[in-house]
Parts: sequence; structure tokens; C-alpha cells
Amino acid sequence: GSGADTVALDALAPGMTLPDPVGSYVRGHAVDARDPDHPVVPLVDVALALGARPVDTGPGDVEVGGRRVWLDGGPVTPFDPVETGDAGVLPAVHLTAGSLQPLQVRSPAADLAPDQLAAVSHRGGPARIIAPAGSGKTRVLTERARHLVRDQGLDPGVVCLVAFNVRARDEMAERTRDCPGLGVRTLNSLSLAIASGTGPFATPPTGPVRTIEERQVRERLARLVPSRRRVAMSDPFAAWIDALRSCRLGLRSPDDVEADFGGEVRELGEVLAAYRAGLRADGVVDFDEQVIRAIEVLVTDPDCRAAARRACGVLLVDEFQDLTPAHLLLIRLLAGPAGEVFAVGDDDQTIYGYTGASPEWLIDFDRWFPGATGHALHVNYRCPAPIVAAANRLLARNRRRLPKRIEPAPRPSSDGVGEPHESVGSLVVSTTADPVGDLVARVRDLLEDGVAPDEVAVLTRVNATLLAPYLALDAAGVPTDTPLGPEFLRRTGVEAARAWLYLAFGNDGYLDPGALGIAVRRPPRGLHPRLVDWVCENTSLAALERLADRLREPRDAERVR
Repeated sequence: GSGADTVALDALAPGMTLPDPVGSYVRGHAVDARDPDHPVVPLVDVALALGARPVDTGPGDVEVGGRRVWLDGGPVTPFDPVETGDAGVLPAVHLTAGSLQPLQVRSPAADLAPDQLAAVSHRGGPARIIAPAGSGKTRVLTERARHLVRDQGLDPGVVCLVAFNVRARDEMAERTRDCPGLGVRTLNSLSLAIASGTGPFATPPTGPVRTIEERQVRERLARLVPSRRRVAMSDPFAAWIDALRSCRLGLRSPDDVEADFGGEVRELGEVLAAYRAGLRADGVVDFDEQVIRAIEVLVTDPDCRAAARRACGVLLVDEFQDLTPAHLLLIRLLAGPAGEVFAVGDDDQTIYGYTGASPEWLIDFDRWFPGATGHALHVNYRCPAPIVAAANRLLARNRRRLPKRIEPAPRPSSDGVGEPHESVGSLVVSTTADPVGDLVARVRDLLEDGVAPDEVAVLTRVNATLLAPYLALDAAGVPTDTPLGPEFLRRTGVEAARAWLYLAFGNDGYLDPGALGIAVRRPPRGLHPRLVDWVCENTSLAALERLADRLREPRDAERVR
């Protein structure tokens, strides 16, 4: 089909039927002998076109650089020369990328624990790596990439590390700086590259796209959503943005999503269709549409799909349990029948269920990638033994999970022999009438007991609630790191509170025009901009009262008073 085609979202599903990998392997090694005098071996034809030489007898399919080489259309696997008659093995992912470089047979060079080494040394084909908290999943991912590229000689241009977010991507890129050419991308940057045809990806017929920010998303929704009365201090588009995300990243029917929102997003199907049509007409995407547009390109455009699979011949995917249905479908489409996916995650750590993420992606990994091999990491290097034991007891209550064994790492002793971690105290949660005052008292007790200030941490749920403990500790003479910068004071709610406090307590009845301009808008009063300007010109309560008396509209006069 054409890359301009639009696919109905609810026609897609993470488990949509893709070609069977066994059939793909059979076809990859097949010989077309319908003409007995001129048999056709597809992989051989590709290799010969790249400069390999034919062979008539003996081991190997072709000769490359004076060495006999087998052409392997199966999982990317290095073979010992004893198994191959001393011939090299050239994987199909190299042929499709235009390379005649055979694989090398070398063990990982990194110093790894036995469970990590088993995962990094995986022989090829799809693999599920269960990595509980603190078990070294990022190291396993990056060492796997290094092993493929540096030890086995796999072309870095066919390997793609897929990170869940920008911070994880940057960390992986930093750890693999010695592997130039290796693809390290987030799910969204990968999707955008496919949708736009940048880098190694082919440009779809619709051409490249540009990404819009949330402000522009809201502007578009303002023109589309059914008119409704706005509630003061509320976000009129938050529910619509969430609903659009649920339809797209969750691959859900708009009717089902609309029902979930209980009347907040009426006529969602029409709005979704119009919103996506507007994006396409303008050649733009928002962040969620990046993923859907990439899926559409892969489903409808064979040339773009082939180019994407060349660049993603081997996929190493982080946080697999937190993929949305659309993300999982994207990975499956990229992997194709070969299914060369090295998936790392933990079914017990699914935290994005509200976006459609599911532990089922790992639990039923064989369903998405038939013939997969499983590896498990067992050691938590981050937490002491009592915490690991408590976590094990809690997680064992999950209704559906993969069986796993999680152990604490031994604590090194002075003689180098491992010792169990020392016991830690219980966590006590209490409610008090003056939590900030009690926090200051507790911190001062710790300091008096000889604890250094930089060994004490104060945690709050959100940044805004750091201010009260910071001010109280500072007033008590406790040295602290400043938790908030000046941008905190410019937040809408904080700025409004400061303006009201300044007007109430500042300058003997003088009303600062700047503070007035903020306070008159927070909370919103529906005043005309001209009337707001008049309010700011009157810098005393008496002057504001006189302004109210002069106004013709009683409603405006009441709002000014």
C-alpha cells in the first residue's frame, strides 16, 4: 500500500498476526529449483551481488576474502569453526545491510556475574531478560550491545538500543561510546525517525513531519472540542489529551474510551478523526502521533518497512513491561519474522498501567516472539537483605507474575569474604499535628548525635512541598542545600499567593500595580482587559472603591470590590 494510508487505530493490536518466524527461516534458506539447470538461492544471489565469489564444492555457500562462508538466514548466532567445517558464518542482517563481514566467536570481555554473563552471552533469536530492581539491567543491556558489536563483529548499523526515556538513552549512549555507529534511541525518537525518514530510514511518500508541543495541541483541540462552560481554575483540555492518548497508545476504540471518561469527552470518535486529519494535512505530529504514524508507515509502505528492519535488525529494548500496546506493536513490526528482540524488564515493576502497559508483555513473551529464550537476573545489588526479603514477601502476593528468585548481594568484608548485609530498622509512619516542626526536631537530634548534615535527606512527594521544611530548617540554623530555584516563585499558584500577601501586608495601604495585575486575575474573575488595566491604575482601597462606584455594570462593580 501507500505510505499515505491511514489505518484505523482499533484495527491494530499488539498481538496482530505477523508472518511466522519458522516459515521465514525456511524461506530464507530455501532453494528455488523449479528450473533444475539454474537453481536460485536468494541469499547467495545477494552475496554475489556484493562481491562474494561462488563455490562449487566443500563447506560454505560463497567465498569472501579467500575464506569459505556460510550464509545464515536464521537467528544471529556465531558458530564455532568446528561446527561449520572451519567456514565463517555471515548473517542475513549483514547481507541486507550490504556487508560481507562474517561473525566472530568471542566470549564477552566484561567482568560480569554468572546470571548477567548468561544473558549477555545469549546465542541469538528473541530473548526475555527478567531483571528485578538493582540487578544491573542497564549494564546487561549495554554489555549485550558491546558483545554483539565488539566481540561478535556485528555491524553496529543493524543494532538499535531502545530506551524508555531520554535520561536512560543518554546513560546508554555514554556507556557505549566505544561502539560508534550503534543506534541508541528512545521510543519516540525512533518513531519520529521512521515517520520522517531521517537517518537510515526511508522517507515515506507523505514526506517528513514536524513535532508540535502541548501548547499547539491545546490550540488545535480548542477548535475541535464541543463547546462547554469552563470551570474556573480547571484544565478544559486535560481529559481530551488523556483520551486521545488512550485511543492511540492504547490502540483502543474511541467509543470504549469515551465510556471510561463518563461524559467528559463527548463525540470523541469525531474529535479524534478530525484531530488526526488536521495533523496529517499540516505535516505535523504530536508526541503520541509519532508512534502511530511510524506504525502506519511500517504497515502500509514495504520500502520503508524494509529500510527500518535493516536499521533495526537486532533490537535491545529496555523497560519492556512499561511499553504501551502501540509501543509493543511498533517493536514487533520492526523486528519482523526474525524477532531479534532482546527484551529487558520486570513484570513486578509495571508502573504505567494507566497508559496500557502490562506485565503480560513479559509473562506471555513467547506469544509475541515465538521460540524465545528466557534468562533471569537474581541478585539485587542495591538493597540490604531485610529490604530484599520484605520485597519478596510483598511481590509474592501479585496475582499473576513470573516465578523468580531474588537474593541480596553479599556485603564485602575486610578480608574479602562476602558477609550478609546487616539488619536495618523498621520503617515507622506516623501522623503528627506539626509535621514540619517534628521534622526539624528530628533533624536536630540526628545532628546532635554526630550525623553529618549531608547524610540527612528530606523527601516530599512533590517539589512544592519542599519549601516549608527548607524554610523551617533554615530558620533553625540547620545547613541545607537549596531545593528550589527562583523559577519556583514564578509558578502560577505561588506567584498569585505572593501577590495577595504583598497586597495584604505591604507598604501601609499602597497597592503595588504589578501585584494588583496578578491578584485580579487569580482566581479568574472574567474581567475585560480594559477593566484590568483600570484596576491596576488605582493603588489604594479607597481608589478601587471609587472605581467600582463609577462602573455602569453592577456585575463589574461587585467584582472590583
